[in-house]
Amino acid sequence: MHSTDTDDLVVLASSPDMECGFSRELFLQWCTNPLNSIIITNRTAPGTLARQLIDEGGNRTFNLEVKRRVRLEGAELEEHQRRDRESKDSRQDNGEDIDMSDESEDEMDLSSVTKGKHDLLVKTETKTQTGFFKSSKKQYPMFPFFEEKVKFDEYGEIVSTIFYVFNFRAEDYKMLDSTMEVEDNKENVETKEEEPVDNTEVPTKCISMMRTVRVAAQIQFIDFEGRSDGESVQKILSQLRPRRLILVRGTPESTKSLVAHCRQWSGGRVFAPSRGEVVDATTETHIYQVRLTDALVSSLELKKGKEAELAWLDAQITLRDSTKDARPVLDKDADKKDGKEDDDQIYTLEPLSLNQISGHQTVFINELKLFDFKQVLTKCNIPSEFSGGVLWCCNGTIAVRRHEAGRVTLEGCISDDYYKVRELLYEQYAIV
Repeated sequence: MHSTDTDDLVVLASSPDMECGFSRELFLQWCTNPLNSIIITNRTAPGTLARQLIDEGGNRTFNLEVKRRVRLEGAELEEHQRRDRESKDSRQDNGEDIDMSDESEDEMDLSSVTKGKHDLLVKTETKTQTGFFKSSKKQYPMFPFFEEKVKFDEYGEIVSTIFYVFNFRAEDYKMLDSTMEVEDNKENVETKEEEPVDNTEVPTKCISMMRTVRVAAQIQFIDFEGRSDGESVQKILSQLRPRRLILVRGTPESTKSLVAHCRQWSGGRVFAPSRGEVVDATTETHIYQVRLTDALVSSLELKKGKEAELAWLDAQITLRDSTKDARPVLDKDADKKDGKEDDDQIYTLEPLSLNQISGHQTVFINELKLFDFKQVLTKCNIPSEFSGGVLWCCNGTIAVRRHEAGRVTLEGCISDDYYKVRELLYEQYAIV
């Protein structure tokens, strides 16, 4: 970047928190210039440099920890070399080859392949014993393989500019091939005379120090995380209506507001644990086998649902066996004096008397969709259309609305069409 002629540069940092790498070094160099601008697109974890810039902004001075890697010198270098020699000596004592590298391990033994013209070769196998029957093992001929040497440097493969010249002729290809072969032969000769390059790494260490930094550059936070805001999260939870909900990693204010919203619009359990708190969100419940008496079954008014028949019942649990009449379960400890119950006893539901039954609110069981109800109205020759999320029936005189909590309301003037639409709406539910 120092070699560029223009001063207008845009640098994209791969690490959004700017805690390490070149992005942190560039920040130290460019943060003092008010003409520079730092755009942060991700809200990183608390305590990082990017999060500190988002929360506190610029145009201020603060202390920043700077880490650098320097070469070992003096006594530290001698100590490192001593440990290196000791490790080499220990490996030599164990019989390990120190100079063996990964490249030498991956090399293949190509001593059988020689330069020149080759014909299809079949590897001859010596037979240890002869037999009367012909061997079923097949032998396949192999083509000789020549590996092309590709020239490259620290920036990648070297590209020849002759390929990008206009009016490139076939003779140029032949000339290029001949020159490349000559250069390859020169390289093979020169590599024998070249001295081995010393690729030993210089030992270094990491040091950290505090530095006072003045931020004069412009700090801008543009949210590109794609996270949902509070209103969107409330709409999503209202549609999902989960039975168990655990809220974590939020501010106390936002968590408290979302918990109140979820408890208001859903009947599930909502947990907002603090850090380190254990939550028991298991859904397992105790299941008991209960028998219904004939008198109770005959008094039920079954309503047809989707794939079952439903009914509301008012009864009391009794414990009945094959030898005694049913008796109410009043004292559980008395039934378990011996520590166990008889195997032939079972819980039974007995019907209540009329004076003991208290009324209950009507329950509508179904998950009605307005689109399905529109098809029902169409089959009954009742015109309807959607407008603004509301199903308007009978030329806009009757409205069927569905709220976020799943509650369906019917609005309109009292008429024959109103009662007909209401009757069709009731038929979509199992009313108990």
